[in-house]
Amino acid sequence: MADEDAGRSRASERGRRDRDRRDRDDETGFRFSLPPVVLPEMRLPERIRLVFPIPDPPEKVSRPTKVRVSWVLLAVVLADALDAAVVLAAGPETLTWARAAVGLVAAAFLVGGPGLLYAWELLAVLGGLGWLSVAPTLTVLVLARIVLSQ
Repeated sequence: MADEDAGRSRASERGRRDRDRRDRDDETGFRFSLPPVVLPEMRLPERIRLVFPIPDPPEKVSRPTKVRVSWVLLAVVLADALDAAVVLAAGPETLTWARAAVGLVAAAFLVGGPGLLYAWELLAVLGGLGWLSVAPTLTVLVLARIVLSQ
């Protein structure tokens, strides 16, 4: 009998809690209920075919521009001349990191992996032989690339 009474008291407690919850919902003015939802029977076909739209390849907006080797060589010679002028006018310690960074980026862009050899100028300055950075390293690297590519 004790078990039956315990079951009844638990059920009555649950009922009380449900009523309290409903009363609280009524107090807030918000109530939401859905009718029972039943999904219709659904059968998949034995073979499903999916068709994905394939977009057209993008049109080329402009033709690639070709740069003459002579113009690249002229720009590189001017860059090395400007670098040498800075070294001769203000000393090799002036703008060391900026000159090395710009030179490395330009050499890597124009020459590729071997363009990283431009870093020797920075090492020369750090090693106390800064006057060696007057050498036209970028011009030599670009000339080597032009000669080796033919």
